[in-house]
Amino acid sequence: MTGTGDRSEHAERDGRRSRQKRRKVWNIVLGVFFFILGVIGILIPVMPQLIFFFLSLVFFSRVSPRLRRAVRRWRRRHPKVENAYRNWRRKSREKRLEVIRRARAFRRGIEEKVEKVEESFRKSSG
Repeated sequence: MTGTGDRSEHAERDGRRSRQKRRKVWNIVLGVFFFILGVIGILIPVMPQLIFFFLSLVFFSRVSPRLRRAVRRWRRRHPKVENAYRNWRRKSREKRLEVIRRARAFRRGIEEKVEKVEESFRKSSG
């Protein structure tokens, strides 16, 4: 006997798999795109190439666990890069949290104003 819970669980699992597959495909597409831009950067002296190769490495490492481990090992062997990476991650996390805090404060402010308007409307109509 199969209940509707089993079907929704399978549908959710299939939906998750398709999202993961799409994400993996997009990471590969972006990795190839930035790699090609890096090669073009080698051929055209005005265009930078290192940043594009770095971005392709980032996107490919999100797809390949083996490459991700190699990047982590390389970072551990180069402490200056590791420290710069950690600081960059910390700062981006702080910025993200600050944006969330501001959005929540903004929402609270809007809700308070809406409540005041509703209260004044009730007083005037009642």
